[in-house]
Amino acid sequence: MLRLAYVGGLGLMAGPAGTHLKPDSPARVLRVHDRGTPGTQKDAFRTAWKAHGAELVSTFDATIGDGKLDGVVVCCGKNGDDVGIIAELARLLQARCEAPSFIMHMSTVSAGFTNAALQFCHSLGVGYVNYPLTGGPLGAQLGGGHPNGMLILASGDQGLYERLEPTLKVLGRPKYFGASVSAGAETKLIGQHLVFNGCTGICSGAALYAECFADGAMGGPQQAEYFDFLNGGAGGTRQWDVALSKGVKDDDWGSGFNIRHAVVDAIYAAKLAQERGLPRFSIQPMLNITLAFTFVLRKYPQVSVATHAIARELVASAAGELDAFMSEHGVYGPTVDTCLTNGIAALPSDVQQTVLLNVGTADFAA
Repeated sequence: MLRLAYVGGLGLMAGPAGTHLKPDSPARVLRVHDRGTPGTQKDAFRTAWKAHGAELVSTFDATIGDGKLDGVVVCCGKNGDDVGIIAELARLLQARCEAPSFIMHMSTVSAGFTNAALQFCHSLGVGYVNYPLTGGPLGAQLGGGHPNGMLILASGDQGLYERLEPTLKVLGRPKYFGASVSAGAETKLIGQHLVFNGCTGICSGAALYAECFADGAMGGPQQAEYFDFLNGGAGGTRQWDVALSKGVKDDDWGSGFNIRHAVVDAIYAAKLAQERGLPRFSIQPMLNITLAFTFVLRKYPQVSVATHAIARELVASAAGELDAFMSEHGVYGPTVDTCLTNGIAALPSDVQQTVLLNVGTADFAA
C-alpha cells in the first residue's frame, strides 16, 4: 500500500479522493495540507479526509513529517503557484525520506514547467511526474468506477506509472501517453484547444441567435430548445452541454470552468502551439480567447465567472467594447510573442502572477 500526503487535497479536483480511497484501496493518505481556508465544500472534504484517517496539517514541513512516505500528490494551481511548492516539497523529501520518494503533480501547468521540474527534482534524487486532470469537479466526484469519471493524463517514468496505476484507477480513468514527462501536459493543452475553440463557436452561435431571432437578448427557453436541437448536428460541441446551456437555460454564468484558471490555460495552449511550429491560424484563437476572458475578468472583478460568460459580451450591443479592449491590448500584434506579452500584461495582477510562462530550473532553485 502506498503511503501518500496531499497538497491541494481540499480543492474540487483532489478533494474527492478522500471519499474514493477506502481502507482496502492501494493507497493510504497520511496527511493533507490545510491552509485553513473557510468554505462549506472544503469542510466536507476535511470531514472525508479525517474519516479516511488522514491528519490535517498547516505547513509543508508537517505534511512531509518524519519522511515515512512514498510520495506527495500536488494539485494546486498554475506555473507561478506551483513552482515554489514543488521546490519546497522536493527539498523536504530529499532531507527526510530514506527510500526514494516522488511527487505526483496533478495541476495543469505548461509543458516547459514539467521539464524544468523533472530536472530539479532529479537533481535531489526525487521522482517527478505530471498527471493533469480533465473532466471537471463532477468527473472528480464520480471517480474511476464511473464511465464519466475524470481523465488522468499520465506520462513520464513508466515504472512509477505502473506503481501508481492501481491508485489512479480508483480516482479516475488514467491513460499513459509515453515516457516524455511533458506528454501529459501537452495532451491537456491539446484538449484545451478543443475546449476553447468549442467555447468560441457555441458562444458566437448563441450571440448570432440572439441577433437573428431574439432582438439581441441572450437566454431563455426558446434559445435553449434551439441549441439542444442544433447541437446534435455536425457542429455540435460538448461546450453547449457542460457550459453555455447553464447560462442560456438557468441564467447561471458562474458555474463551470472558472475564467481565472481558463485564461492561463489558454496562454499555455497558445505557447505550446507556437513552440511546436503551428501557424498563426491555429494560435490566434487562443490569443483571442485570452483577451476575451481577461475582458470579462476586468468587467466583473468581484464575481466568479465561467468561460461561457463570454457569450454575453458577443452580442451586438456589447461588441464594440470588447473589440476596443482587444485592439487596445494588442491581440492582433505582428508576432505571437508580442501578443502573449500583451495578453499577460492585460491580466489582473493576481492572475498575472500565476502565469510564469517561461520556467527554468533556476526558478525552482530561487
